[in-house]
Amino acid sequence: MGSRDQQRRDEARLISRVCGGYLLRSLKTFAALLDHDYGLTVVYLAILQANLGALEEDADLALRYAGLDETPPEALYRPISVHALAQTLHMPYETTRRGVGRLIELGFVSRVSRNGVIALSARQAHPDCKQAIEADAMDAGRMFAHLRRLGVDGVA
Repeated sequence: MGSRDQQRRDEARLISRVCGGYLLRSLKTFAALLDHDYGLTVVYLAILQANLGALEEDADLALRYAGLDETPPEALYRPISVHALAQTLHMPYETTRRGVGRLIELGFVSRVSRNGVIALSARQAHPDCKQAIEADAMDAGRMFAHLRRLGVDGVA
């Protein structure tokens, strides 16, 4: 095993601890949009990630819609079924279905086909959502800076 591999193994707990703290702060930030319901927040964020997968695969699209004022059009979204969402999250189907129903009631998500849901771009463009995204991005930057200060190699 090379020294770089050993260094990564030696840093694993440190990286996990710092990233775990960031994850909890991120959930708290976004849960504030959903009455501090962390389970609902996880379902919403998983829908967003599934919907916006195309942006992660295309650097031009990712950059085009990187700004807070450039919400991706829903035509680019990949709908996800409640069943696939439940499998992705390792959550019971009924729990996931109820969460999706609640997100629809709150105006965060829409059913676009018999089996698919998407996060609504209009909701993502709302000022409170933009504020949460900005706060989360700033916290992510602080997390990376913290890892660099701790000497973790390979942190951009």
